[in-house]
Amino acid sequence: MELTKKQIAMTKGIAILFMLLLHLFCNKAYEGLFQPWILIKGVPLIYYFALFGDCCVAIYCFCSGYGLMIGYQKNNEGYHKRNIIRLAKLYLNYWVIFVIFVIILGFIFNKVDFMLGDPKVVLLAFLGLDTEYYNGAWWFLTTYIFLVLLSPFLNRLTLKLPSGVVIGASVILYVLAYLQRFKGLLFFDVEVLDWAVSQLAYLGTSLFPFMVGAVFAKNRVYSQLAKVADRFPFKNVICLLVIGFMIVAHGMVQTLFVAPFTGIVFICVFNLLDKPTGMNEFFLFIAKHSTNLWLTHMFFYMVYFRKLVFMPKYPLFIYMWLVLLCLGASYVIQAIYVPLSQWADCYLKQKLKMKN
Repeated sequence: MELTKKQIAMTKGIAILFMLLLHLFCNKAYEGLFQPWILIKGVPLIYYFALFGDCCVAIYCFCSGYGLMIGYQKNNEGYHKRNIIRLAKLYLNYWVIFVIFVIILGFIFNKVDFMLGDPKVVLLAFLGLDTEYYNGAWWFLTTYIFLVLLSPFLNRLTLKLPSGVVIGASVILYVLAYLQRFKGLLFFDVEVLDWAVSQLAYLGTSLFPFMVGAVFAKNRVYSQLAKVADRFPFKNVICLLVIGFMIVAHGMVQTLFVAPFTGIVFICVFNLLDKPTGMNEFFLFIAKHSTNLWLTHMFFYMVYFRKLVFMPKYPLFIYMWLVLLCLGASYVIQAIYVPLSQWADCYLKQKLKMKN
């Protein structure tokens, strides 16, 4: 009854849909952008749904921590090699998008000075070390790379220490990192130190849900929750009420601090829900394109095609339109990336002497 690969994939699929919703509509200044259907004291209703979407990164971190722990427990000998291949393929995907959206479209839309101005900025972004200059959503790329590289140590720590200690330490680090990230406790005039502190803050706020995912995998927590939930005759109704309550509560407490907590609860409730087959297939379909949707969507609604994205005028249509635009771009990216990925997979497995 543990979370399956398909369930993890579906959860990542809904996480990226939350991200698009968050970035499009988590803004009370809607004039000139879209026409809301429903207002609550002058605030568009869609704003509150978008606000709830701020748990998207926490959901992805939980899923990553969960999946990496499962892989580590099954075969820790080949774990490091699999991570090298995982990161190499992520970089390939990222570089394809970088070339298309930064270099090619930069020239087409005459944004050469902005997109290819400072060589140092271009190099750091290309290496995935400092990416936010081009795309605000790319900050997580660096953090994810660090999480994967640190995961052997983090997994060993999780298996060795009591789960309460792991979670407690993660919460403390989360609070400190959150304060640094949003309150700026430490400042440095040295650029490298300032970058390092910023990355540690990003890492610290992402580490908490990542470690909770690892603890869930270690202790088979979801199985225990599923056994309890299956005893309730109105399980689906209860799950939907929990989600609704979290949306309302987050609308009253509008702080990103709660995102990991709402995200972790949502993961459990979402997977406990009995969903129609068509819905499951839809989320799996989105999951296959999730990396491309994550890495490209801001280029559409902020950099190159802002007027096009908001052309449908109403939130639901704008949202669906952005998803379709990103999916269209994803198919183009996949046409280039998939052959490169297959080649890289074979080449690296030979070099690392891994069995298929």
